[in-house]
Amino acid sequence: MKESRRSGEETARPGAPPRSAEIGIKQIAERLGLSASTVSRALNDVSGVRAETRRLVLETARKLGYVPNLGAKQLAGKGSGLVGVFFPEFESEASLGFIHLFSRIQKAFQSAGKDVLFFSVPFEKYRSHWLAECCYSRHLEGAVVFSPFDRSHPFVMEALELGLPFVNFEGTIGPRCSSLLSDDAEGGRLAGEVLAENGHRVIGYVDGPSTLRICRERYSGFCAALEKRGIRHDAGLTAEGDFSGASGAAAAEELLRRHPSLTAIACANDLMAMGAIMALNRMGIRVPERVSVVGYDNEKFGAYTSPPLTTIRHSNDEMAPLAVRLMLELLGGRHGRLEMQLPTLVKRASVAAPFDKP
Repeated sequence: MKESRRSGEETARPGAPPRSAEIGIKQIAERLGLSASTVSRALNDVSGVRAETRRLVLETARKLGYVPNLGAKQLAGKGSGLVGVFFPEFESEASLGFIHLFSRIQKAFQSAGKDVLFFSVPFEKYRSHWLAECCYSRHLEGAVVFSPFDRSHPFVMEALELGLPFVNFEGTIGPRCSSLLSDDAEGGRLAGEVLAENGHRVIGYVDGPSTLRICRERYSGFCAALEKRGIRHDAGLTAEGDFSGASGAAAAEELLRRHPSLTAIACANDLMAMGAIMALNRMGIRVPERVSVVGYDNEKFGAYTSPPLTTIRHSNDEMAPLAVRLMLELLGGRHGRLEMQLPTLVKRASVAAPFDKP
């Protein structure tokens, strides 16, 4: 079952006061002239409250910026058994290589007696209080939050303020938050190393948005691998994309215009690598005879490109059960922690030693 909440793009109601730690059940009750017990039952969806009263309480709580102590509720053993899986919704065809994890995560949670709801979250236009509303309406016990939502994003800041137990695929760790990471610097190193080992010396790099941690770390590892082998890589050999195939194609064309002697391109994800291969084909440049290409994420389609794409693989088989284990630890009252997984190289036919001259 997939829940997609486009309402997350709406703007906050004008005049709504900021969320405050001073707003509690007592303040809501005083505002509405209700008893604190009635407000508590309405907020927690307990029977015995009229539908109109419940609606009024929830609306007033939202306007006042009431933040429920979800963490305390879970520690009290009042979990609903529902876990939300939140993934970014971009304004492009961008892919971050996480969709193939959905079925694994759902099966792993079901084996642990939990049900899963999926939510797409607008990355650039997140609306304040949206997560709190999800928690109210769906009675979520916890959440799994996919990259690139990091501590600086308002969605994660809201989750931390709510006290919602969550596992994220970024570096955020706290009392109610664990982090499950793939070592992106190591993955970048593997990409640079395979190209250097095959004799490439003029190597281009198609990066994703430099504001994202995963992009910075993949590029850092890539540059470290080249530097270790005495290969110079300057800023002119890098072009930035947005994780889409179209941006990968445009970046490859730009790199070849700048550096006609270039013999290899590494990309920060597989979709950009596929776009790069398509652009090279259009330009009459053979892959890998003239230019080798390596991607990142091990998307399934990479095995069926022409030529099949050499790429970096996350430890996906381990990540789903690990995410569930970390969530169960949080629900059991344990402090959040970091779990790091190592990526591996998947060798296919898009990388070879250069043997066609530019």
